[in-house]
Amino acid sequence: MHKQERLMLTNPEPDRNIEELNDDEIFAAIRYLEPHPTTKGNGDNGVVISVCLYIALLGCLAVFWLYLR
Repeated sequence: MHKQERLMLTNPEPDRNIEELNDDEIFAAIRYLEPHPTTKGNGDNGVVISVCLYIALLGCLAVFWLYLR
């Protein structure tokens, strides 16, 4: 496994055709590009989306209120 990762770093043909790769080489490239796939981000995306939707809803209600006024 470490040997394949080392080969990925010193590959003299970086622009090989993707059809020429076998499954092991593709998985080695994925492991090289994303060594820790279980690492979690900051996890605040849900909060940000909720706040943006709440602000958009308040903006729509404000426009509707001004229209009825």
